Amino acid sequence: MRPRRWVRWAAPLALALVVGAVTLPFTVHGHPGPPDDQTWIATLGTIRLIAEQNEDVASRFFDHSTSFALGGWRGAVPAQAWASEAQFEADLASGAIPERVRAVMYDPEAWKHTPPAEQAAPVAAMEAFAAAARRAGYQVITTPHPNLVDVPGGTCVRRAEESVPDAFLRCGIVGAAARVSDVVEIQAQWLEADPAVYAELVRQAVDQAREANSAVIVLAGLSTRFAATSQTLVDAWNAVRGVADGHYMAVPEGIRPDIAGSFLEQIANN
Repeated sequence: MRPRRWVRWAAPLALALVVGAVTLPFTVHGHPGPPDDQTWIATLGTIRLIAEQNEDVASRFFDHSTSFALGGWRGAVPAQAWASEAQFEADLASGAIPERVRAVMYDPEAWKHTPPAEQAAPVAAMEAFAAAARRAGYQVITTPHPNLVDVPGGTCVRRAEESVPDAFLRCGIVGAAARVSDVVEIQAQWLEADPAVYAELVRQAVDQAREANSAVIVLAGLSTRFAATSQTLVDAWNAVRGVADGHYMAVPEGIRPDIAGSFLEQIANN
């Protein structure tokens, strides 16, 4: 796995300790970090659900200055997400964003939460979000969904013969996100039940992101919504291990949190 880039955010004591020629395991608050020193993101709700099953596992993956918690959690970087760039700018102007927030995420998708104009021109919206976030001193995370290529009248849409992943890559949306972000997530979780297909999208999107910004941290989405068992997530994780820098772990609407907990327990010591 290539050298970590998130060390510019980490406190010195969160880095691997070196004694002579021996490198000690990465630890924070007395417990080891994620495998491969990966970066992980989750909502506070997801982290709490995992912690209810296994406190140690939740701490291992999320109680770190190199992890992000949307809503804040212990030692993770406190973050907050928006599906609307316009709402983010409004919240900035009104002072509605909590002072503890250090990273902000923009999640444009073809859904009701993202305004139609932003769905149709996601690159411009991501650029505007990132510019406003940087002026305010925030770290920037973007997570554009591949379904943006099916927005009618969009600036780049899927051709009749194309798959959604192919159109998403051709439109260069991940590259555009990476150019203005510290962290970009590839929302490939809907493909996780087929590890080969999942890995193909992630690999190509990671290449595109790194070509656009060699310093960007690239994560891949995982979700209990599309996983029948924890092994589904284990297989998807293994398929992109060493390719992605980490993952966004989602338990949407509290769906099957036991799968997320079991998955993290299985990979914790790999």
